[in-house]
Amino acid sequence: MKNLLTKTFFLPIVLLIGIPFFFSACNKDAVEVERAMHILINGYNGGEHPLVVAIDTTVFDHKEGKFIIQPQSNIHFTTAFSYKAPKKRLVTLTDTVTKKVVYSAELPENTIKVNFNYLYFDGKVQQVVPPAADPNVNKLGFYIYDKSVDFPIDISLQKINATSGDVRKEYIAKNVPPGTWVYVDYLPLKDFDKNEDLRSATVNFTKANTDEWAFANDETKSKLGAEGFFFPKLNDKGKVQPYFIAPNVPNQTFSRLFFYLD
Repeated sequence: MKNLLTKTFFLPIVLLIGIPFFFSACNKDAVEVERAMHILINGYNGGEHPLVVAIDTTVFDHKEGKFIIQPQSNIHFTTAFSYKAPKKRLVTLTDTVTKKVVYSAELPENTIKVNFNYLYFDGKVQQVVPPAADPNVNKLGFYIYDKSVDFPIDISLQKINATSGDVRKEYIAKNVPPGTWVYVDYLPLKDFDKNEDLRSATVNFTKANTDEWAFANDETKSKLGAEGFFFPKLNDKGKVQPYFIAPNVPNQTFSRLFFYLD
């Protein structure tokens, strides 16, 4: 009888001891799950020195300077960042000459994509404060950065029918003053609401109420391919898309200050 009782209680005790080890192993496996986040940094470096990007402990200064953000240039940095245990992680931009961190932001948790904007010109970081989204319409924002422009500008979409030669033109915004943010309501326009439509279209900048090119009276500076703007397409609503336009900066056309996949 003594042996029977001993055997009867031995098995539960073994099981109870083993349970914490089992759950400990499960929790450890859960912590080690690898996650990924698509990170996009947009904007403009109007400073005098190059900038280097760092995400957590990873510094993107390799590949022969491919990731270095040059002065007076557009910012388009994208990467897929993988991580395991959740913790506070920072995205930073550092001046490569002064070693000063000029921008810092915390990575959000539980998301698969995130966009950061860094806009620096006229000696300071510029704030980008877009309006709240409206579920019934899209909002497009434009900031025209050109010190030589002191007149309002019309922004239009245009395409030419390859067969008939007919010109199709629709205005996106009219009388846009330079040096300030202007937001307009936008719903996809007929003949400009599909990817194939935008591939053959241009975004034109002209002096308000004229057909004169806005930037240095130069067509090449005042006309940009429409496809790269990632305008809202058919049935799109609720999007907010700011654009920074700087036609006279070397190697700079415009910067999209919102998340997009190209």
